[in-house]
Amino acid sequence: MGNEISVNPDRLEDLANDLVTRLSRIEDEYRNLHMELADLINNAPPEYRHCFYHVGDPWGTGNQLVGQLSEMEIDLRMVANKFADADNLVGKLYKLYEQYGAVTALGALMTKQLSFYGLGFTQFIKDADGVFTYKHMAALQKVTDKIDESKKLGTMARAFLGPLYLRSKYRDAPLADLIHKKIAKYLPDDVVKYTGSSREFFKGIRKNRLDAAKVKSFLQTGSKFAKTNAFSTFAITGIMETSGMGLKISENYAKYGNNPEVLKRENAKAVGKAVNNTVAISGGAIAGAVVGGALLSFAGPVGTVVGASIGSFVGGIVGEQAAKLTAGIAEKISIGLKEPIHFVVDKFKGGLEKAGEVIETANKGIDFVNKQIKETIEDPVGKVKEIGKGLSKAKETAESLLDGAKGFLEKKLSFF
Repeated sequence: MGNEISVNPDRLEDLANDLVTRLSRIEDEYRNLHMELADLINNAPPEYRHCFYHVGDPWGTGNQLVGQLSEMEIDLRMVANKFADADNLVGKLYKLYEQYGAVTALGALMTKQLSFYGLGFTQFIKDADGVFTYKHMAALQKVTDKIDESKKLGTMARAFLGPLYLRSKYRDAPLADLIHKKIAKYLPDDVVKYTGSSREFFKGIRKNRLDAAKVKSFLQTGSKFAKTNAFSTFAITGIMETSGMGLKISENYAKYGNNPEVLKRENAKAVGKAVNNTVAISGGAIAGAVVGGALLSFAGPVGTVVGASIGSFVGGIVGEQAAKLTAGIAEKISIGLKEPIHFVVDKFKGGLEKAGEVIETANKGIDFVNKQIKETIEDPVGKVKEIGKGLSKAKETAESLLDGAKGFLEKKLSFF
C-alpha cells in the first residue's frame, strides 16, 4: 500500500458548497418553525397557553446546529484551499517572490534613508551634555525657507510631497522637516526627542537609576514617534489588503455567481480577512517601529530611524502571524454580517463580475502552466519529445504555407 494519498481540492470545495446550500435550508426551516410556534401560542386560548411553556423553541437548537455546521464548512473549505495551494507550483513561486520582495523593500527604504543622511541633507549634532539637535543642509534650508514664505508655493510644495502633508497637523511644520519625513518617515524633532528619552531610559536601567520622569518621557516621546507613522502605516496596509480583498471578491463572483449563499459567505470572509489583517499587521508594524527605534537609539538619531525601519518590518511579520490566530474569530463575525456586507458589495456587482472574468482566465492559464510543469517533472524525456513533435509539426505547416505561396506567386507572375 502506498504512502501517498490523492485528494481532489475541487471535490472538497463542491462538498463545502453543498454544505452551505443545506445550511441555508436549515436556517429557513428553523426560522419558519419558530414563527409557526409563536403564531400557534398566540392563537391558542389563554387557558391553554401554559401547555406550551415547556415546549422547546426551534430557534435556539437550530441556531446552535447551524453554528456547528458553519464551522465545519469553514474547516472543509480551508482544507480544500490548503490542498489547492500545495498543488499550485506557480503560486509557490509567487509567494517566494513576495517574501524576497519584502526584504528588498526593507533594503530599499534603509538605503534611501542612509543616502539622505550620508549626503548631509539633515545632520544631527550632539552637544557637550549629550543632547541631540538637528540642522538641515544650508542650501536645502535656504530654498525651503523661501518657499515657506509664500503660502501658495508652500501649499503646492506640500501637495507635491503628498496629500498627507496638507493636513492641519503639518500646517506649521517647516518644509525642510517635511522633506525629512518624506524620506526618513519621521519628523526630525520627533526622532531627536525619542532618541534622547530612549538613551536616558536604558541608561537608567543599566545604572539602576530609572525614575518616573524618565519612564514618562520615554512613553510620551514613544507615542509621538509612533503617531507620526501610524496614519501612513494603516493607510498603506489598508490599501494593500483592500486590493487583495477586491481581487478575491471578483474571483468569488466568477466562481460562485450562480450560488448566492456561497457568494455571500465567501465575500464576507474576504472583508473580514482584510479588516483583521489591516489591524494586526499595522499594529505590529507600528509597535515594531517604536521598539526597533529604541533599541538602536545608542547609535544616535540615524540609528533610531534605521532601527524603526527594521522593527517595522519585523513587527509586520509578527502581526501577520498574529492575524492568523484571530482569523477564525474575524471570519465568524464577518459571516454573521454577511447580509449587510453583501448589500454593500453587490452595488459594485457589474465591475466585480467583469474583473472576475479576467481573473478566471488568468487562473485557467495558471492551471495550464502548472499542468505542463508537473508533466515535465514526471516525464522530462517524454515532454521534450512532445515539444519536438510540436515544433516539427509547426515546421511542416510553415513549409506547406510557403510552398503554397510560392506556387500562387509563380502563377500570378507568369506573365513576366
